[in-house]
Amino acid sequence: MSSGKFSAYLDIYSSNSDEGPRNYEFLKIYVSKDYSDPKTRIAESDKDNLKIINAIRNTRENETNFSENGYRKPGKTDYNLINYFRQCLKSKYNYRLECVTIQLEKYYGKRVVYFQEVDNELLDTFQTHLLNTVAQNTANSYMCTFRQFFNKLITKGILKTSPFSTFKVVSEADVEKTTLTIEEVRTLADYDPKRGNPQIKQAFLFSCFTGLRLSDVKKLTYEEIVGDEIIFRPAKTANKIVRIPLVENAKAIIASVSKHPVNNKVFWNLPSGQVINVYLKFFGLGAGIQKNLHFHAARHTFATIGLTYGIDIYTMKELLGHSKIEMTQIYAKIVDQKKAMEMAKFPKL
Repeated sequence: MSSGKFSAYLDIYSSNSDEGPRNYEFLKIYVSKDYSDPKTRIAESDKDNLKIINAIRNTRENETNFSENGYRKPGKTDYNLINYFRQCLKSKYNYRLECVTIQLEKYYGKRVVYFQEVDNELLDTFQTHLLNTVAQNTANSYMCTFRQFFNKLITKGILKTSPFSTFKVVSEADVEKTTLTIEEVRTLADYDPKRGNPQIKQAFLFSCFTGLRLSDVKKLTYEEIVGDEIIFRPAKTANKIVRIPLVENAKAIIASVSKHPVNNKVFWNLPSGQVINVYLKFFGLGAGIQKNLHFHAARHTFATIGLTYGIDIYTMKELLGHSKIEMTQIYAKIVDQKKAMEMAKFPKL
């Protein structure tokens, strides 16, 4: 090329002789030397690209060998990892996959990451990035999602092996969930926070009475409030419809939020999750609540208070939008532990 680099391409024949029909597939991968001669010494800077080139060649050879009539022009496969995840999101939305894709874009910037580059070293550096950016359990969730969608490339026949077969995903940490008692919720409701806009407090208390995640509170519109219940599709599981009855406290909070003249969202003035959590810490400390307050604590609070006051676990599963009862049972265990602690205070005869 005019730049002095060499452009890699596949020279494909549809028969065993050089006289048969041929096709060229330019890979848009560039190296510093002409490696047509296998004796050419490989430059250090070209090693990764040559690894990708050879992997694509192997894939194409497999496609040709299994074709019924000799060479079959392959479908256009985008070997860009982030583009692949974006295609998966278009096909079927997945909240965690979107988070993984955003984190990949943040970490790699404009650099293109090809499937064949994904090895144990790349996974390890990306996982380290996640652990420095999000909580350990969130990092575990993101890496498991990465593994789930990357391994689909093997099922599709695009890759033969996956580095996840030997890579160890960070384990979940056994952390105590922050929950509030109904008395503590009342204390927060009576306290007027000195920092942050009013909708932070309103949204947090609304979640205490509905169990909505922050992502669902942020996108909640008046159209999703039908009669005395909310009917919506959660951001994390858009294929599922969840119905949540509105208790009087939740209705009062909706009525107290000032309406935007154009925006149809209920909570239209909420900042990012990180900013909200900072203000919630000041909110809790100001009200005298000595707990690590964050927005998701409201969802935990809804579950534990609901179970404590008699909502059965299967109903709670549906209210929280959980796909498995095991996810809801975590809250049942928290309630049972609290009951045992209270019973331990029972006076002896």
